[in-house]
Amino acid sequence: MIGIKIDLNNPEFQKDFFDLEKNEQMAFIKTLKKIRELTWQQLYTDNGIKWEAILSKKTRSGERLYTFRFSQKYRAVALREGDFFRLLTLHVDHDSAYL
Repeated sequence: MIGIKIDLNNPEFQKDFFDLEKNEQMAFIKTLKKIRELTWQQLYTDNGIKWEAILSKKTRSGERLYTFRFSQKYRAVALREGDFFRLLTLHVDHDSAYL
């Protein structure tokens, strides 16, 4: 069963992903596999992923942005667009994910 549909097509996200060290890429892929099996409600409340709204930023169209943890070192920024989980950027500095 596929729960959440994941979009990896953002060019900035792809650059960030390919710049990761292999162990961080593997941690990210493992997290995406987990997310894919969840419902949206489960994603919002999962203690390991730590899904959080970024209150200081929105997209140009007014969509809320979110951050989640995929390793001890990294957070990712994403948005929910209908049934899709769209990846935007990756951040080694957790605070920079919120700026």
